[in-house]
Amino acid sequence: MDTDSALGRYSLKTKEIGLKDLARMHGHLCDGMVIAFVEIRTVLKKLFPDGVVDRTDLVAVSKNGPCWVDTVAFVTGARINFQTLRIDNTAGDGFILQRVSTGEAYDVRLKPGVFPKDQADLEAKVRKLRSEGKPVTAEDINRVEKMADELSKKLLNTPPEEILEIKPLTAYKFRATDLFGNRGDIINKSMPR
Repeated sequence: MDTDSALGRYSLKTKEIGLKDLARMHGHLCDGMVIAFVEIRTVLKKLFPDGVVDRTDLVAVSKNGPCWVDTVAFVTGARINFQTLRIDNTAGDGFILQRVSTGEAYDVRLKPGVFPKDQADLEAKVRKLRSEGKPVTAEDINRVEKMADELSKKLLNTPPEEILEIKPLTAYKFRATDLFGNRGDIINKSMPR
């Protein structure tokens, strides 16, 4: 559920957002997007048990990764410029999602061991080589893409309770950013000497 226009009321009809829509917007279907989609979709079912997600009633925290940010923004409607999406790399490969009207919030991520170690090792090797300006073999790229496709299939066909850790966060307070603060160098300017 969302609004009809920039200044509109709630739409009379709901929209369905699926993986195909997300892949078109993101540019490709990948395991990072699938992980994010499965995590977010599962928590949204908890936050909106009637099945209709109100995209105007959500805030989210995500790491700074294109798959993660694109997925959470597209699915939830949360955005940095509206102070409803916080980018925080301590979120890791998961999310914090909160329903504003109720305060209900959850931290979600893959259970340990769900992401294959051999895939993580190969991805780390490829990233390291490229960060050093070195080439990567076509075989390694093909292998990592095949591993990612296999992981995506597994995640989409496994019950969420088998692959996800979901923790309720009590009294969670969303902060859009903490890059700004009060000046600490002036707090004692009027104190006696």
